[in-house]
Parts: sequence; C-alpha cells; structure tokens
Amino acid sequence: MRDDQNPIEKIISLFAERLRDAPGAARIARLARTAKHIPDPLLADLTALVVRLDDVQLVGDDIGHDLIEVAYCDLKYSDATEFAVALRSRLKRYVREPRVAHNARANLKERHAWWRMALSRTAELCRWPAIVLTERPQGINNRGDVLRKGSSAGRRM
Repeated sequence: MRDDQNPIEKIISLFAERLRDAPGAARIARLARTAKHIPDPLLADLTALVVRLDDVQLVGDDIGHDLIEVAYCDLKYSDATEFAVALRSRLKRYVREPRVAHNARANLKERHAWWRMALSRTAELCRWPAIVLTERPQGINNRGDVLRKGSSAGRRM
C-alpha cells in the first residue's frame, strides 16, 4: 500500500484484496480505485465523527459489513465518495442518537455472526454464500421432517 493513501482508501484497498474472489469484487475494486478522490472536507468530517463517537469497534464493523455486502450482495455505490457520504450519514446518526448506535452494535454483531457462518460454510463447500444458505440440508424433506435411513417418508409410493 502507498503511504499517501487516505484512511478510507487503505481500508477499501485491504477489503478489495481480501475479497478479490467475491462475486462483487469488481465493485469493491472500483471503490478502491476511486477512494483517492474523496474530498478532504469529507475525510475531515469522518475523522471528527469517529473521534466524537469514540467507538472503534462500531465504526470498523460498520465499514466492514458495508464492504462485505458490496462484495456478496447487491449493495452498490457509484464511487468511494458516495460510500464515504453514506458512512458519514450513519456515523452522524450514531452520534446524534446513542440508542441507534446501541442497536447498530447489536445488529452488527448478529450480521457478523451470520456472515462468519455463511463464509466458513461457503469455504468448506467452495460455493457462493447465497446458494449454501438456501440449500436444504440432506435428510430433510419439503415439510422440514427429518428423514431417517430406511424410513418410508422420503420414498414415493
């Protein structure tokens, strides 16, 4: 990484490198390429909000989950400036309403656990997360009944 990168550019570049095999890797790569053009006043606003919020875990989780959703879901930003503006809006809301920040922490923990499960299962099966999570486990019929070996529930008559 270059030393003259802004903090958002460094974060997005790191995610672009780590998620290069994701279905939305091109979208993250575009964000990384355009991150150097984020205006300095916007970067200053983000810095002030992060300092004021004083919750590195929340900010990091928020950014990380947003980038994962760009990589694996349909979340799209036209460029890194739009990404930074959306982040600034969320951070302003967290600063203005502590209850929202508290709820976001809990929500991000749940989303983090979900993505961790999805991505570990995906890596295990070498498949895309949406397919893995929508598949019905073996031994379960359409009604959700567990089929036992030798049972007639799964046989056609």
